[in-house]
Amino acid sequence: MLVPVLVFPLLAVLAAEPASPAPVPVAPDQGTTETPSAPGDPSTVPTPPVLPEPPPTEPEPAPAPPLRWSAPVSCPSPDAVQRGIEQRLGRRLLEREVEARAEITEDAQGYHLTLRTTTSGFSEERTLSANDCVALADATALMIALAIDPVAVASAIEPWEPSEPEADPPTSAPAVNERAHPTEPAGTTPPANEPSRRLQGGMLRLAANLGLGALPAVSGGPALAAGLRWQRARIELEGHYFVPRGSTPVDGASVNVQLGTATVRGCGQLAHERIEAPLCGGVQLGGMRGDGDSTPGARTGVGLWFALEASIGLSWWFRPQWALSGGVATAVPIVRPGFQLDDEPAVELFEPSSVAGRVWLGIEVRMPSP
Repeated sequence: MLVPVLVFPLLAVLAAEPASPAPVPVAPDQGTTETPSAPGDPSTVPTPPVLPEPPPTEPEPAPAPPLRWSAPVSCPSPDAVQRGIEQRLGRRLLEREVEARAEITEDAQGYHLTLRTTTSGFSEERTLSANDCVALADATALMIALAIDPVAVASAIEPWEPSEPEADPPTSAPAVNERAHPTEPAGTTPPANEPSRRLQGGMLRLAANLGLGALPAVSGGPALAAGLRWQRARIELEGHYFVPRGSTPVDGASVNVQLGTATVRGCGQLAHERIEAPLCGGVQLGGMRGDGDSTPGARTGVGLWFALEASIGLSWWFRPQWALSGGVATAVPIVRPGFQLDDEPAVELFEPSSVAGRVWLGIEVRMPSP
């Protein structure tokens, strides 16, 4: 039959496996013996080149602290000093802005600071001493802040603006600066030499005198002075007493003479630290008494003493209120008594010299003004 004959060959064709495509001949490249591989073969993927490993990187060192602080335990901490620096700058410290090393040591005389600062490549070293470590720490903060930015420190302390003259009066009241201190009214500014004119107080001096010329021989006695003191001047009232001294006998007769005076003097005063040197001039007024010795019927004679005096003193104030005081003085008597015997002719027993001198040494006390 015709139908089976036609279908069978068709089914045989469909059931058969598909044939592989015929290979296409490819001419090999000159100089190579490799054979081409099929697409998708792993052996045809090129191997990537091996890159060198990067060199190991060292970690960046941590920045040094801005302040290295070495101090006794009784001193403030480094954090407190850093806060003081930032307070004066008005901001926080920047990294690597400053390198500071502060070292405080303590001994019997107090605390001693050695500070080394480096800013912008500029290094500086300073030393300070104080009795209080807190004061040194505060000075450390100030000096470091000034080394960093002196303008910022000045601005943080007290801003200053130059005032310009105003053509018209201001329409509003000016702002009050709370930091300003009260000032004296116009026209009442004290002159520069006002302290030298201000009374500083009083003084007392107890001294021992040694005199020559007013009595028959070298004589001594006490002296007490009181006065008022200024910086460059003083006024004194002083009393002296010279114990009796006997004259050289004349015809077997002599006289014992004693002297008491009161002196008023004004002084200009040179002063330097604990030393004062008053240069004084004044007058003496007193009385001289003579008692006859080995003279029958002798009477006591009293005469007036009046003299001009010039003196120079020196005071060393070893304590604020106490001084060791000394000096020399010369007196020229204008009125001086003489002692004689009422014989015929009169016998002169003693007459004071035309120039008398004395030296003194004592203790002076300051009394502050009320």
